[in-house]
Amino acid sequence: MAENDYPASWYAATRDENRGHAPLTTQEEAEVAVVGGGFAGLHTARLLARQGKRILLLERRRIGWGASGRNGGFVGPGYAQRSGALIERLGLDHTRKLYAQSQRGVAIVREALTELGRPDILMGQGKLSVSRTDQGGDFADRTRKLAGQLGASFEPWPTARVREVLDTARYHQAIHDPTSFHIHPLNLALALAADIERHGGRVHEDTEALELSRDGGDWRLRTPRGGVKAQHVVLAGNADLGTVQPRIARAVLPVATYVAVTGKLGPRLGEAIRWTGAISDTRRAGDYYRVVDGDRLLWGGRITTDTSEPPRLREMMRGDILSVYPQLGEIGIEYAWPGIMGYAPHKMPQVGKIKPGLWVCSAFGGHGLAQTAAGADAVAAGILGDPTRAALFAPFGTGWAGGPVGRAATQLAYWGLQMRDWWDEKRQAQNAETLRT
Repeated sequence: MAENDYPASWYAATRDENRGHAPLTTQEEAEVAVVGGGFAGLHTARLLARQGKRILLLERRRIGWGASGRNGGFVGPGYAQRSGALIERLGLDHTRKLYAQSQRGVAIVREALTELGRPDILMGQGKLSVSRTDQGGDFADRTRKLAGQLGASFEPWPTARVREVLDTARYHQAIHDPTSFHIHPLNLALALAADIERHGGRVHEDTEALELSRDGGDWRLRTPRGGVKAQHVVLAGNADLGTVQPRIARAVLPVATYVAVTGKLGPRLGEAIRWTGAISDTRRAGDYYRVVDGDRLLWGGRITTDTSEPPRLREMMRGDILSVYPQLGEIGIEYAWPGIMGYAPHKMPQVGKIKPGLWVCSAFGGHGLAQTAAGADAVAAGILGDPTRAALFAPFGTGWAGGPVGRAATQLAYWGLQMRDWWDEKRQAQNAETLRT
């Protein structure tokens, strides 16, 4: 595979035809330069281009080449950090405003599909967050209370209702969010890039930002064959921003997750999964999946700080699927790939102004696609003169993530949490067996 080819995935195999975008080979000026052609950068550039700003976006490889073009494709409100933990740290009012900003991100993505004239990118409505342990008799009341506190639309589903649509004994209660949906992420990324250009912005692929420096009251980015001078620079990459902004690179951990897509399974898939929306479980490193292409299963899961691809990835993902839906029997995995996401130890995005004219919109690993739009909206609003949305993210700074030591500590923490999940499920299964006998 050439350096700038898209990695093999079901998304790459089913992507739109794309003429590509030429590298930057000249010295240019812009009002806003955006570094990174993933969703954070694309949404930021598009929102500002639609407001008449002169935009130039630089992408080191291809648009949507990284995690933005090979993730689960889920769009929904909330953050990787639990809402309860945010309420404890920030208070209810601040947390409610943060949640509202994530809802704004959902709306931005949905509106973009309409504005782009691309309803085909939308692949299903609704999301179920299912529990692999019984949450107790007060689950419904707790869920409704939290939804009321946040101004959210999610609702509790009892175990019986979950099992009506998901034929597995692994799951108990669920939280249903009717406002969530799922998409073809790579095709959305390509469509956003094309729309930036339609609004007068410039998009350059195969253009790495090598150095960032002050140039009077502006900023200058140096690239291998050119450069750009801009009043504002938005850093929308992740841990690969080291040469441009080491502070941001040090604050983000590269974390891998995996996605697989089966061959066509026919009616047996519809018998096991009678739900066209997105599904994820509530474990610390749980499964997330959805039906695509009528009768294929797209399945993601696992989290590790080891970013190399496992040698038996397809077998590993097949085992994960059959552990939940053994009735699917022999299934072929046609595609399997890793995705590297940027993860901040505080489990929140890094969004806001870090120096005059210098902005960050990063660390969206584990959050979903709406949060990239929410962060982009906050940064774009700040550049346009409204700092209030970006201020919501101010408590989550860009402190050092620990480098190799941080990666090791994070991996140990994941293993510990996964062990707790395993023990909780095992203990509940033992209790259930005791009651039956």
